Amino acid sequence: MATPARLAGVGVFVAGGLVLFALGLFMIGDRQMAFAKKFTVYTEFTKVTGLQPGAVVRILGAKAGSISQILPPNRPSEKFRVRLEIAESLHQLVRVDSIATIETEGLVGGSYLGIGSGTDAASPVGPNATIGSKEPFEISDLMQQMGDTITKVNQTIDEMKGDVSNAVVAVADTMGNANALITDVSGDVKRMAASGARISDDAAHITEGLRGGKGVIGKLMTDDALYTRATAIAQQTEEAAAGARQVVDLAKKALEGIQAKDGPVQGITTDIKQTLDGARTAMVGFAESMDALKHNFLFRGYFNGRGYFDLDDISPAAYRQGALTTGGKRQATRVWLRAESLFEQESGQPIDERLTDAGKANIDAAIGPLLKYVASGIVMVEGYSQQGPADQQYLRSRARASLIRTYLLATFHFDPETTGVMPLGADSSDSSERRPWDGVALAVILPKGTIPVTSR
Repeated sequence: MATPARLAGVGVFVAGGLVLFALGLFMIGDRQMAFAKKFTVYTEFTKVTGLQPGAVVRILGAKAGSISQILPPNRPSEKFRVRLEIAESLHQLVRVDSIATIETEGLVGGSYLGIGSGTDAASPVGPNATIGSKEPFEISDLMQQMGDTITKVNQTIDEMKGDVSNAVVAVADTMGNANALITDVSGDVKRMAASGARISDDAAHITEGLRGGKGVIGKLMTDDALYTRATAIAQQTEEAAAGARQVVDLAKKALEGIQAKDGPVQGITTDIKQTLDGARTAMVGFAESMDALKHNFLFRGYFNGRGYFDLDDISPAAYRQGALTTGGKRQATRVWLRAESLFEQESGQPIDERLTDAGKANIDAAIGPLLKYVASGIVMVEGYSQQGPADQQYLRSRARASLIRTYLLATFHFDPETTGVMPLGADSSDSSERRPWDGVALAVILPKGTIPVTSR
């Protein structure tokens, strides 16, 4: 039979075990934020790479909650809808312009959902609201695209081999022909020079004998008539010698011209050098392009058909023709704002304007409803101006668009690569009021059906 002391010891042991169990359960629940007050928000993804219900939600790296549910789309064109339970203590960091992204713990860790803190200018997100998202990057897609690119590069190099070989053979043939030409001409030039020298010497001896009265001709020169005739012969002989010397000089010049730095041979050599320099320049540019492909996975030229663009290279004419809508697959949602509600004149110059505080507030109100879509699209600030000649209209419209873009980048931290300006001058045929527009339009370009087209 158990003694009272033994029963008391057992009771203390059991009570201590229950206390430790309750304490451990409380600590685990606290670590999992089971007892924290939470609020619900949603986000959407086309692909939920590795994301599972129960995965951690982090805000600026801090654990903020978990994923409670992932709802699959009803149609292929729709997205997965992810329900997030976030601690109320971090509610002030989740704003309407916050962006959700799928991240990975380390190189081989599990996936979690990260949320950007948004900006001070944006208001906190409401309960059950939907925040914007940024689609995850698939490394397998990058490897496939890199493989295709390397294959094209190899094909290009193979195609260039034949052209380079032909060019080298042509250069060798040209040099051989030039050497043969010089060799053939040199013998004739030497013979012409020797003949000219002999003619000159003979003419000099004849002339000297005539003038000295030597020989038969010298004796005959005592006769004036005969002397006159002999003098004429001597003069003709000198003219013949001069002509011979001229022939020799021309031959020498011809030979020197062939061998001169500006001659045919040098010209051929110069052309060859320029060709090789051009080939070297092309190969350097090719190497630089390859280096860019190795270090930058956003191959702009290759991805233009997939929705990636270098906004600085798009002209107003190409923009008007739909360069950013990629064959009608995208559409632009525009918000129209008049110049008088945004700017005031500055420094008395015709195109110098300043963005006012009231203008900033108008921009905030206009872009607010579109902030959750901005991360997955392109933002173009279109500038319009109706004052002055065409050049001033263009400059003023560009200055206005640049002011708005600078404010958007500084306030809402938009991606500079997907936020551009488009100076359209007085061309505002598609304005909201169907009449000339003086101001700007904020155009958010997204895949068709993402949001309804609205204008203001």
